[in-house]
Amino acid sequence: MTLATFLKVNPPKFKGTTSPTEADIWFQAMERQGDDYITWDAFREEFYKKYFPTSTRMAKELELLQMKQGTMSISEYTEKFEELFRFSRMCQGTPEDYKEWNCIKYEGGLWSYIFSSVGPMEIRTFSELVNKSRVAEECV
Repeated sequence: MTLATFLKVNPPKFKGTTSPTEADIWFQAMERQGDDYITWDAFREEFYKKYFPTSTRMAKELELLQMKQGTMSISEYTEKFEELFRFSRMCQGTPEDYKEWNCIKYEGGLWSYIFSSVGPMEIRTFSELVNKSRVAEECV
């Protein structure tokens, strides 16, 4: 089913709320649409076309590629990194495809004294890399 066909059955509208409860209620209502369904890939493609055009996603990806920790704490850097990474084409694959790249890019933007602590460990699990970076930040 295409998005246009799906929209003709009048599915529930998402109001853009940040409330997890309201978002879950919307999601459950979408699931109850029965036989009138759209694949997640088709939905995501149409959603990105409307709300995150290619130019916006490319700008976010470029920002990610150039990102450095700068004056941010590890917590702030991680939050910003994850926000930008969601828009990256690299993130659109399977986690196995981008797991190592994610860690290498994250390390590359760290302050040099933090990188010198965590880089030699060659950590390729993102959560572990973030935790070790926080410890290194606290020690300085």
